[in-house]
Amino acid sequence: MSASKFWSPPGLIGAAMALAFLAAFFALAKGEPVSWNDIARTATVESLVERGTWTIDDSPWLELTKDKIFINGKFYSDKMPLLSVIAAGVYAVARFGFGESLAPGCAHSCAYSWLAFVLAGIPATVMIWLFFEFARRIGMPMWSASIGTLAFGLGTLIFPYALVFNHHVPAAASLFASFYLLVTRGAVSRAALFAAGLLAALAISFDVLSGITAASILGIALVKHRRQFAWVLAGAAIPLVVTALLDYQIAQTIIPPYMITNGYNYPGSAFPATFGGNGTPDDYAAYAFRMFLGGKGLLAYNPLLLFAATGAISVARRRDHTLRVEAIFIFAGFVLLALYLALFTGNLGGTAYGERWYISAIPVLFAFIFFVPPLGANWKNWGWILFLPLLALSILSSLQGAQAPWLDTPPPLQMTRDVSHFPIFGFKWNLKFP
Repeated sequence: MSASKFWSPPGLIGAAMALAFLAAFFALAKGEPVSWNDIARTATVESLVERGTWTIDDSPWLELTKDKIFINGKFYSDKMPLLSVIAAGVYAVARFGFGESLAPGCAHSCAYSWLAFVLAGIPATVMIWLFFEFARRIGMPMWSASIGTLAFGLGTLIFPYALVFNHHVPAAASLFASFYLLVTRGAVSRAALFAAGLLAALAISFDVLSGITAASILGIALVKHRRQFAWVLAGAAIPLVVTALLDYQIAQTIIPPYMITNGYNYPGSAFPATFGGNGTPDDYAAYAFRMFLGGKGLLAYNPLLLFAATGAISVARRRDHTLRVEAIFIFAGFVLLALYLALFTGNLGGTAYGERWYISAIPVLFAFIFFVPPLGANWKNWGWILFLPLLALSILSSLQGAQAPWLDTPPPLQMTRDVSHFPIFGFKWNLKFP
């Protein structure tokens, strides 16, 4: 973006919104890890900086997490390594420069909040700003771009998880930045294609499951920039090669640690010896219902995704639309991710706010919310009748989740299912007011 556009009133509005979110993420960042997920990664970061090793056997966090694998007689975190290396750099500065600690229960000068802010809060802020710029570049009026951006930043899973140290948010930010580079420029330069490939693969290096959305983005690049696709591949190769080298350093294989199924086969393991330690549902219909609409339902926590999905379908059906290819790939990737999670996982993302495994795919799908009413229409459109209540539910749920992102908190309003009674489906209001 040119300097003149940045300092224009619309540019300043976008910057102000981003700074407001940045301040919120800084002020609300959590002070310590509380889930197996972030404890396992914290253990790796602490071990890398304080003992120079990937093993977490000597970490004080070892017994506080089950997200670990046992390889060659030693315990390791089962998380992807590249984000841990980056986090180790942040912790090294905090520890040796400011005397901060990652010890459990540190009374003061705890470095965890800095890890959460730098590695989740800042990427989320950049993504929110890019989301606003995306709306501007596709010609949305200022009111539409502003409301859509606020809905994205405050009314999705992004806000709660920008407050804790996790791999989902930086992966989502990388994917949206890659998407932004490909779809908001007229003639995409080789440098932009290289960066788009690098960012898409970086997301995979943070979160393997984001590979489904990354494949959608690479599909867009292949269709629209076939002759220069080699630049995308060149960029993508860098984080993938670095990750393979780190994987080899850990387990003498380029296979990511959590794909080493036998690594979960040890006494006291909380997971089956399968890919990622995942099981499968006992009741597929009940599991899918709970995942999408029920007590852990994606659409119960983030109902505005209904507008986004409708927007993607609408664009995909229009042969003359400039973003038709993008809509087809993004929506197809989201459906594929949903099918995988519904059929090949069994714990709904564990103990956490909402279905966190969808976080990496939410931003690129949410971008299509501008192509249906009311954001794609005007102030007098009937769509506001449905949009505003769902926006209120989304923000209420997000703020509720921000209090404790690693705890199970039901959505404000969810659907219920009871096959033994008619009607089978109903609704349950979960909020209790004084």
